[in-house]
Amino acid sequence: MAAVMLLLICALFFSRLPQAQENGFTITWAINDAPPFHIIEGEYENSGMCDVLIDALSAQMPEVAHETILMPQNRIRMLSKQKQNLCFPCLIKREDSEVWLYTDETVVHAPLGIIGLPDVLAPYLRADGRISLSDLANALTLRMGKPLARRYPDVLQQYVDKVSKTSHFAELTGENATVRVLEQIALGRIDYTLEYPSILKFHNLTQGEKALVYYETTELSSKGISGAIGCTNNAWGEEAVSRINKALPVILSSPIYQKQEQFWHANVVVPDKSATR
Repeated sequence: MAAVMLLLICALFFSRLPQAQENGFTITWAINDAPPFHIIEGEYENSGMCDVLIDALSAQMPEVAHETILMPQNRIRMLSKQKQNLCFPCLIKREDSEVWLYTDETVVHAPLGIIGLPDVLAPYLRADGRISLSDLANALTLRMGKPLARRYPDVLQQYVDKVSKTSHFAELTGENATVRVLEQIALGRIDYTLEYPSILKFHNLTQGEKALVYYETTELSSKGISGAIGCTNNAWGEEAVSRINKALPVILSSPIYQKQEQFWHANVVVPDKSATR
């Protein structure tokens, strides 16, 4: 039922926008299989947060042609480094770099947090209901998992880099790695990961899994993560970012689009903090 309602919301939104028509400027969208940002198959196919953003921009920008290419995350970054013309719609917003030019903010994600089994994480739970990623990185008995090529804000990345140099670390490659990390945790093969609660929500919706829990980190606390679209840092990318920024206000202010975003950000079950101490 939730999937049907989400698809109806998206269909209604796009029916109200002008249809795209191809002309001289083309935006190439590079996407990867990473639910709930991009959902390639299954009940929620094409209704990921960034799938819908691409569709909305395509409809709102009738003067631009749009093409979408599926490829692994590490290949997306490699091609952007080689100055191939592409935009990736699901990045943490940062200062422009030699690789990426960033659009205006597209979303504020709920804080990145620790996801794992409650019994495993209970010894590290602090009085405020949060867990320090530093404590987990220093633990000699816990193993962290994450998708290959995934990057985090600097305040968290430093601890990920630390544990990645040890045997207590696993990187998953291939399709659907974001959810497969959670599956490995549920099976007891990995102990924790650093993820958005929306990914846990997708996992629970599609797998029926309720055992995993999400905790905010001590380092990031309740601070949300600003998202943006990244386009190759070249003249083409400058033009693409300029055109996207002009279209974003209409899309982001739409109540129907906002409702779609709220679907993925709302109703993530967080354990009772007092009950776990």
